[in-house]
Amino acid sequence: MPPIIYVPIGIHGYIRCPVEAEPPVTLVKWNKDGRPLRIEKYAGWNLLEDGSIRIEEATEDALGTYTCVPYNALGTMGQSPPARLVLKDPPYFTVLPGWEYRQEAGRELLIPCAAAGDPFPIIAWRKVLSETGEPSALPRPERPDPLPVAGGVPWAAQVA
Repeated sequence: MPPIIYVPIGIHGYIRCPVEAEPPVTLVKWNKDGRPLRIEKYAGWNLLEDGSIRIEEATEDALGTYTCVPYNALGTMGQSPPARLVLKDPPYFTVLPGWEYRQEAGRELLIPCAAAGDPFPIIAWRKVLSETGEPSALPRPERPDPLPVAGGVPWAAQVA
């Protein structure tokens, strides 16, 4: 495991047990601060099929040092190195793209977008398509503005 696990405050996050095994892992046991972790004691925490922990809304309850012990049909190779969970403010947009842009075909279109956070976020753009592969509408924002469009195709910016 990485020595530090960053989880965003107030939104969902994951604690993953990085393991590759053949035969596949069938069980992952977790420890927090040197004691067995009882996930059922934490509201909104779930153990996923791959052994990861999903935290619905990260709070100070999540702070601590975690280790995992993966098992498969052959047993276990032991406990992972410890990882300290640190809460961070989630990334945020400092310049939010507008909701609609129009430009003549073949001309350059510059859409401003910037974000901040620690660690510094990566802004990813993706074309939004429907199940049929056609351009589709984005989920409506809280404000009733038009959808962002570049070259007649909806695009979405996402901060990670």
